Amino acid sequence: MNGRATTPTDRIRTVALVGQGGTGKTALAEALLRVAGVGNPRGGTFDFEPEERERGRSLATSVARLAWRDHAIYLLDTPGAPDAVGDAYPALQAADLAVFVVDATAGTGPQHDQLWEACDTLGLPRVVFLNQLDRAQAAFQTNVDALRARYGKPLAPVHMPIGVGERFNGVIDLLHFIAVTRVDGGRAEVDVPAERREQAERNREFLVEAIVENDDELLMRYLDGQVPEPKDLGAVFARGIADGGFFPLLCGSVAADVGVRLLADFLIEECPSPLQRPAWQGIDGERRTADGPPTLLVAKTLSDPYVGRINVLRVCAGTLRPDATMTVNRTGESVRLHALFSLRGPEQTAVTEAVAGSLVGVAKLQDVRTGDTLHAKGEDFALPTLSLPMPQHRVGLEPASAGDEDKLSTALRRVAEEDPALRVERNTETRQLVLHAYGPTHVDVTLARLQRKFGVSVVESPLRIAYRETLRGRASATGRHVKQSGGHGQYAVATLAVAPLPRGEGFIYDSKIVGGAVPHQFIPSVEKGVVDAMAKGVLAGYPVVDVAATLTDGKFHSVDSSDMAFQIAGALAFRTAAEDAGLVLLEPVLDVAVTVPDALTGDVMGDLSARRGRIHGTEQTRPGLTTVHAHVPEAELLTYVAEFRSLSSGAGDATLTYDHHEEVPEHVARTVIAHAAE
Repeated sequence: MNGRATTPTDRIRTVALVGQGGTGKTALAEALLRVAGVGNPRGGTFDFEPEERERGRSLATSVARLAWRDHAIYLLDTPGAPDAVGDAYPALQAADLAVFVVDATAGTGPQHDQLWEACDTLGLPRVVFLNQLDRAQAAFQTNVDALRARYGKPLAPVHMPIGVGERFNGVIDLLHFIAVTRVDGGRAEVDVPAERREQAERNREFLVEAIVENDDELLMRYLDGQVPEPKDLGAVFARGIADGGFFPLLCGSVAADVGVRLLADFLIEECPSPLQRPAWQGIDGERRTADGPPTLLVAKTLSDPYVGRINVLRVCAGTLRPDATMTVNRTGESVRLHALFSLRGPEQTAVTEAVAGSLVGVAKLQDVRTGDTLHAKGEDFALPTLSLPMPQHRVGLEPASAGDEDKLSTALRRVAEEDPALRVERNTETRQLVLHAYGPTHVDVTLARLQRKFGVSVVESPLRIAYRETLRGRASATGRHVKQSGGHGQYAVATLAVAPLPRGEGFIYDSKIVGGAVPHQFIPSVEKGVVDAMAKGVLAGYPVVDVAATLTDGKFHSVDSSDMAFQIAGALAFRTAAEDAGLVLLEPVLDVAVTVPDALTGDVMGDLSARRGRIHGTEQTRPGLTTVHAHVPEAELLTYVAEFRSLSSGAGDATLTYDHHEEVPEHVARTVIAHAAE
């Protein structure tokens, strides 16, 4: 690569750094670059976008390659904040290992759980790095015990700190039972301090138990009372990680520069190469190994103001070279991959080939998205797409000017390609452009990117609620449209009976005309008029639903009657009959599932009840966590995502899905109707 010999696949490690926001993932990534001699002392390789620098945190996955002891390590530094965590999911699919970074002062959070479950789905090997052990409030054993309770006994410490806080100056290698301390910028191996020996022996027991579970012979010997030797444990150590049967915990402090080199060594010595991962399984059950035909996964899509669209590709199988032609499985179209380049944050370095396991950038591919599979022409292979968490926060969008309106749809499509967690839709019922995002910050960042990258100014507008109207009772009325003002006149009379239908039944139209009171060709015209009047609403301008309308009588004129005249008569008859029957306003009600620590259950239930919600159940989803189920009017939930995060201090998760429409309470309906009349 760029004059260097290509690193073979067995010496490649493709690693996603994941976890809760604020745990130090990006700082760890920068530190790994520095120990490899390619990092900037001031950082900036990752989190280089203006929106990230402004907010001081990761908002999108960044990629960097580093060389370490004749190996190549590809880092995918992923965001962990609730408003950006969706970008981590494609990175997990592209990686061979996930390193979960945990803050030793705060422990795990909801995003750790989210991403751990995603790794379970993928069968992805995991390592835990307990960071910031040099801080005053740091805790080691408390975190280890909590992690094992949360994720199971396969998670076990490989390292433990010699001291915590100000006394943190090295780690204890529990497998070989030696201490590794920092001395004058180097390292020295010493005996385990006597005051730490009892704790170290307990944690080594956790480690041994986790390792022997991955080998039947070792397990039987251990159960018989034999303590395996380090060389015997080491023989199954890496296999247990690769198979997902063992999750090692390492520890350190990026700020104190302790444990970073040990992690880099661990990645290449103990963690799986692309050759050791299970075969890539397509949606049709076919499998691809690293030495199979060229197969690529689109791991990330970027928009560069100078280059345009950049796709980051994971080479799953085969070897990729410039000017290769591949087929996009989703579209069946062929694309030519011109220049290939390695990425280190915003920097691009041309490469002459990319072997299996590599992450490589390619510019200007048309209609290629994150999650797409690219394969050789004449083949048919597609990897499954990992489902991202559904965005729960919604806002209306409007272009700031007529000039912005012309460019808006293209710009939104481009920004959604860069951030697959976003969803944009035109709500046909409210006639509003709606952006679905993870929260207010996600929206702010998206609007900033639209302006900076595509020159489109967009403003938020209040989300319109899809209210509906329906009939309270039955009624009958006659609509007359008669105009005789000289020349060709208009004449139509229609008598209509209306009645409410059960919720969700829609619209039923029937005719009871006998004796030709309304000619056959004009009966559908009356229906068109009724449908048009229902769409425009009667009470407050919202669509009328769940109605049965029957044409019972009418009159016509042999010369002046027409299709349009009977449409108008039908609409007039419907409006009058609907007013006589009485109308009620319906509002959308969402099914809400809120998962929080047990201690917050009462607060959440009280908050939902205050929003006119009806609690209809709770369940214990895992130890210490309760899920509250409720039905809540959508109008009460427009800002719920942000408010819930504040209520739960980010320690919960909420899912909101449409369930049904129901009648609006009278005092609320009066306000909605008055607002609609303004």
